[in-house]
Order: sequence, then C-alpha cells, then structure tokens
Amino acid sequence: MRQVLGLLAAMMIMAGAMVPSMAEAQVNPRDLPNVNQPQQRFDGGQDIQPIFEGWSLNENGSYLFHFGYMNRNYREQPSVEVGPENYFSPGDQDRGQPAHFYPRTQRYQFTVPMPADTGTSLEDGIAWRVTANGSEQVAYGWLQPEWEIDESTITSNGRTGFGRSTESLFANGVPEVEVSASVTSVSVGQSVTLTAMLKDDALPELLPPRPPRTRLPTLIPPDDLPEAPDNIRWYQRPNPPRNGLSVLWTVYRGPAVAEFDPSGYQRAYEEPEPEGEMELDGSVTESTTSDNPATHTAGDGFTSATFETTVTFEEPGTYTVRGWASDAMFIITGDVTITVE
Repeated sequence: MRQVLGLLAAMMIMAGAMVPSMAEAQVNPRDLPNVNQPQQRFDGGQDIQPIFEGWSLNENGSYLFHFGYMNRNYREQPSVEVGPENYFSPGDQDRGQPAHFYPRTQRYQFTVPMPADTGTSLEDGIAWRVTANGSEQVAYGWLQPEWEIDESTITSNGRTGFGRSTESLFANGVPEVEVSASVTSVSVGQSVTLTAMLKDDALPELLPPRPPRTRLPTLIPPDDLPEAPDNIRWYQRPNPPRNGLSVLWTVYRGPAVAEFDPSGYQRAYEEPEPEGEMELDGSVTESTTSDNPATHTAGDGFTSATFETTVTFEEPGTYTVRGWASDAMFIITGDVTITVE
C-alpha cells in the first residue's frame, strides 16, 4: 500500500512539473499580465481583437451578426487589407469588415447577414481573424441564445440613447443616408468633397439643454497651469450630438489615415454646451454658450439635412471612406470608394 501511495505521489509531482512547460507552450507571452507594469499603455505595437457583439433576428427569419473590434494601441491605427491577415471563415473571406482600425474599442462597426437556416452550434457560425503586429486574434460568432440583441442593446452600449425612454426608441425610425464624392480618382494631396444627404422621421424628440454643471472652486485648475507635453494626441472617438441629424466621416478601408475637414460629427442642430465659468453661492457654475454650430447646407435639421466635408489623402491607394449618419439615436452608414494616385 505504501508503495502504491508513493508511486501516486511521484506521478503527481511529475505532472505538476510538466504543467508550467505545457502552459508556456500554449499561451502567447503577450497575453500574460506583467505584474511590474499593471497600468502601462501602449501607443503602438499591439494587436487588434475582433469582437462579436451579438446577433439580431430579422423579420424574414434571417439573422444579422454584429461585430466590432478593440485596437489595443492608443495611437497607432493599423491598416490590414482583407486577405490572409484579415478574413472570415468559413465561406467568403470578405464580409464587409474594416481594414483600417482606429484606436481602442470601436463597437458595432458592421453586420454580417446570415441565412434563416443557420444552426445554433459553434460549428454553424463564422470566425473573424485579424493579424496585426505579428499577433493573430479571432472572434467567433454563432447563435448562442444569450447573445441575442436589439436596438435597445445597441443604443445602450453605444451610448446613443442619451437617456430617452424605451418607448421613444422603438417609436423612432432608422434614418436614411445617401453619400457621394465630387470625384472618385484623385492625386495625393488633392481634396475631395464628400456629400451626405440625410432623411428622417423627425424622431426622437428634442432633448432640453443640459443644465450648467457646478464644481467646487478647489477643483478648478489655475489659469496659468502649464499643459502637459504631448507631441501626438491620443485619439478620442467622436460621439453623435444629442439632437438633430449629424454625420461623421472616417477611413473604413485604406492604407493610411486621411484628413477630414471639418473633423468629428457635423451637426444640423446648434447645441448649446456649457463653457466658461461664473461664481454662484460659493461654487462655480459653467455658463452656456453655442460652441457647436450647425454646419448643414440644406434641410431643416430633423427631417432632412445635407452636409459637405472635404477629405485629403497623403498616401496613394484605394480608400473606402464611411459616413456615419445619426438621428441622435440610431446610426446608419454609407460608403464611398476613392482611388488615390
């Protein structure tokens, strides 16, 4: 009996000695936490994690698979062409995925239509793989029942509901958008005018102006405080306005970044925003000013609006620029392809 127990103990010790080597062989070192650098952020050199956001059911019984991604870099915007390093499987490699990746988390970037007879197991789903900076990451999408989402989920996670009620959300209709470019073949450094024409049902309802925010005087930095040096600013994802129609342009596919003028969301409703400071009862209240003017060229701003934007490319290649049209709740997209020589 003692011999048997001794043999079992020896086998357990050997197995324990083998586990670390097996784990080291199977785990990518970049996925292991570094206890010496728990808060370190990387401007570049990191990979891209595709994200399966969930699935939704269409009225005809088919499905939509929703995808986003997280670019682990804070500044680098990798471009990964659709192909061996950016593809879906099984089936078509190109399912409309982005090929230019903005920093950090970008949710609900595109959808993949799936037929009504799609099975519910992992084997019936699809996988999106992206390789960036030498590391491949994958997202698996399938009809897991708990992953069903709807408009309420998307607006909540995307923070585009702005506190409106669920009834208001489901009463709202999705806006329509038509996008075009003045030319589709240009030279490096030549500007292109992008036009977006939006139509909507005048919903959701107009939200009242935000109340001024009050802050304690001790929390206000002094006027002569020097700014922290920052040669390259971190990317900040634009958010759509709370009211009215608006549009944002980004590079969806292409070898490099592009310069949009104006940048960020163009709005059709002039939204007063808190700015400036005034003292009131021992505290400081931010005054209200019109810091976000309307830039549409036509339309009433709620049922229709036309926007014009210029884009300039500094590197040759084929670009797909995407217009993200918002009615202050739902977002719909339109693409334009431009060849730069």
